[in-house]
Amino acid sequence: MTTETQQTAGPGPTSEPEPVVSEDQWAAARTDVTTEIARTDAKAGALLSGLSLPLAVLIAAVQGRELSAPVTVLVGLGGGGLVVALVMVLLVVRPALGPQGRGSKGSFLHWAECSPTELAAELTVDRRAERIVTLSRIARRKHKTLRQTIHVTIGALALLAGALLAGLI
Repeated sequence: MTTETQQTAGPGPTSEPEPVVSEDQWAAARTDVTTEIARTDAKAGALLSGLSLPLAVLIAAVQGRELSAPVTVLVGLGGGGLVVALVMVLLVVRPALGPQGRGSKGSFLHWAECSPTELAAELTVDRRAERIVTLSRIARRKHKTLRQTIHVTIGALALLAGALLAGLI
């Protein structure tokens, strides 16, 4: 609610009541987010394996061969694109540790820094919404990076296909 709205709203409560969320809804939301993270990591792992094959074939096929200038440029750009895609997919599976590797409050990374007494106090605070938001942001980042990785891979493979065609002509 904006300040203007609050001033003209008249008497009564100025804020909306907090929504009531059931335990099942909290559990379902957390499960949805962690499932999406796991699916993205699995896709990234498959892409990592899939990118390794054309890169290995490229290295084996090009090593020691005389290539024309246009083919060399296309192979260089395509190979470079595959390397960039490999680095991007590694960023997808790289753990998100948060600031200074401590994680956000309510995470196992934060708990690792707590004493037993501090941990007991931390567990009394309901951080479910905060954790689900944090996990959702991690999932979104992973999805975006994976999508960009696929675009880079498509471009790299197109360049390599162009190099193959140019080498055959």
